Amino acid sequence: MKKNKKQSALFWIEYLNLYCIEKGQTGMTVSNIVGSVRLNTIFKKYSINDFLTEILIEDYELLISNCPDIEELVVGKFKNWNAPKKYFQSFGTIYFSKSDFQTKIMGLRDLTLELEKRYQIRIENKTYSKDEGSNSWIFLSDEDKQNHLLVNEKLGVK
Repeated sequence: MKKNKKQSALFWIEYLNLYCIEKGQTGMTVSNIVGSVRLNTIFKKYSINDFLTEILIEDYELLISNCPDIEELVVGKFKNWNAPKKYFQSFGTIYFSKSDFQTKIMGLRDLTLELEKRYQIRIENKTYSKDEGSNSWIFLSDEDKQNHLLVNEKLGVK
């Protein structure tokens, strides 16, 4: 089971690295990451809690921030335009600004509940991408489909 669980982390780590580091983007929504893991691994019931727990297990540093372009929270890597880490609230390797949340985030459970409240319906409806042009939720953008192919190619998955 541990080897299989690693498959999900391998996918989202590569996916975030491609999008945030190689392509220089701020980040992607939790629904995009969770949906993408569901579509590209054996974990068809992958959840927001699974993702957040794996971030901590993998000791993978992430920033959850508000993206004004799509008016959503996105998960990404620190960029040179972000404030220094000391200005963010954090637990483990997950950093965020208190002002981006409606409730006080004291730990993993609070963060999970807040993100589920915002994005669980998107995951259940299989609307993983937010289209910038129409500002509506869609299954996957063409860019996301292409990124899935690139990530699977890098991971040696057909």
